[in-house]
Amino acid sequence: MKKQRKIYFLLTAEQWLGVALLVILVVGTLMAVKHFQPEKEEDSIWVNDSTMTHFTAHQAQQDSLRKAQWKKIYPRDTIIRMQAFDPNTADSSTLVHLGFKPWQAKNMLKYRAKGGKYRKPDDLKRLYGMTDSMYQALTPYIHIAREEIDSLVDSVRMDSLPQWQKENKDTIINLRTADTTELKMLYGIGSYRARQIVRYREQLGGFVRVEQVLEAKGMDGVNADTLLQHLYMDSVIVEQIPINQVGVQRLARHPYLRFEQAKTIYELRRQKIRLDSIQQLNELDCLSTETVEKIAPYLNFDKN
Repeated sequence: MKKQRKIYFLLTAEQWLGVALLVILVVGTLMAVKHFQPEKEEDSIWVNDSTMTHFTAHQAQQDSLRKAQWKKIYPRDTIIRMQAFDPNTADSSTLVHLGFKPWQAKNMLKYRAKGGKYRKPDDLKRLYGMTDSMYQALTPYIHIAREEIDSLVDSVRMDSLPQWQKENKDTIINLRTADTTELKMLYGIGSYRARQIVRYREQLGGFVRVEQVLEAKGMDGVNADTLLQHLYMDSVIVEQIPINQVGVQRLARHPYLRFEQAKTIYELRRQKIRLDSIQQLNELDCLSTETVEKIAPYLNFDKN
């Protein structure tokens, strides 16, 4: 006769033994997981995708607020910090703080790196993007140091000329084609002035009158009558600007035009579709009769 199994709380002894083993197994597993899991630092922060998204959005919002506040305090076309500066030595940071656009500061540094100099405040008017209002605001703070070395060199050449120069005092130079070596044969013209004459001729697109040589940088103090007696031009050949095809930047590069004037000419051309003659420029208030006469030889009104 089979033995009847004892039942405890509806479970047999074998079932209770299985439950006990299962509990031991679960407890052991939990302890093992806890044992091998790295301990958390008290101050550590668990970052999930949701937290990172919220953080990024918060940072973007703060950046936007800061930019808005910056634009409110420092409007784009307002000079930020007024201080005395020398355009020949000021660094890009100083120029930007004065109100120059970063690309304007970069262009100024490039110009200086190539040997360019600002001899007088008016030279800044030729900087691309320089408006009349900005120039007027900057003028009281422009302090250009006198270039004593160049002045000394030229004064020495004028006061004690080399013998070979004295022997060539009657030399006549063709201003249309003369290089720096030929120009230095003239009384009062040193290396610096010779370079400036050649550079100015290139900027103009060629001389149309010998008197234009006096407009080059560094020609103050030269005996004009004496110099002009030794210059002539065998012909007039200039590089003309096709006014109906070029943009503002090309016009503004010419020494006789400022940026604002070039922009006005460009707008007039847009209104009239094309310009036919130099007389149409007389309609512009920003151009004096003298300026129109000076720029006329350098403008081409042809259709093509």
